Amino acid sequence: MESLTAKFTTAFRSERLIYRAVDMQDIPLVARMLWDPVNQGFGDPTLYTPLSGTVGSVMVQKGLEASLLAVLICLPNPQAQQDAAPGLPGNSLRAAQESAIPIGSLMLGKPTAPKTDHWRWTRMGLGIAEEHQGNGYGKEAVNWALDWAFEFAGMHRVELTTASYNDRAIAMYNSLGFKEEGRKRETIYMDRRWWDMVEFGILEGEWEALRRKKSGISGGHRLVQGGI
Repeated sequence: MESLTAKFTTAFRSERLIYRAVDMQDIPLVARMLWDPVNQGFGDPTLYTPLSGTVGSVMVQKGLEASLLAVLICLPNPQAQQDAAPGLPGNSLRAAQESAIPIGSLMLGKPTAPKTDHWRWTRMGLGIAEEHQGNGYGKEAVNWALDWAFEFAGMHRVELTTASYNDRAIAMYNSLGFKEEGRKRETIYMDRRWWDMVEFGILEGEWEALRRKKSGISGGHRLVQGGI
């Protein structure tokens, strides 16, 4: 009971970040973060055209409707932390979420093919506002999302795709234990060049092995409480 209480009160936190649900009023904010010119170019390798706020909001809304998990990636609000009154851990987390400063978003999608729910897989999408990139927040958020997917949602695999010109994303996925599972060669046209679409995935057992290594747990024990 105590271990679950501790887990629940820290479930939507990582070392530096807080995660909260995306509300309807957040949709324009998410659209602006995901489809600024730089994020759009690296995150969406389709035809590079200006995207209106209305169209971006509609696309975010459709993503929310098809999501297993949709969260804002946030930094704690230092002033709110100073002003917070002592209380129960759950109330403290709620207060921290409500005052946190959004810097990005993360979604895990539901399987879209008919009759495949029992395959227990999900596809991840991530975006960090340009002014907050280069600080390791994306890596921390993906790491947190993997823990959530395998510990709370019972997933067996998490997958994602990126264009081969997105070197920073590819390096991050490799560092987190994702495996390159395939390439659609020269399927993306950008800046007068052809690029590959790269598929990555990580399995529950691979995630468990990484968490065991980090926690110093021997390989013969199944990880049931998570790692970080």
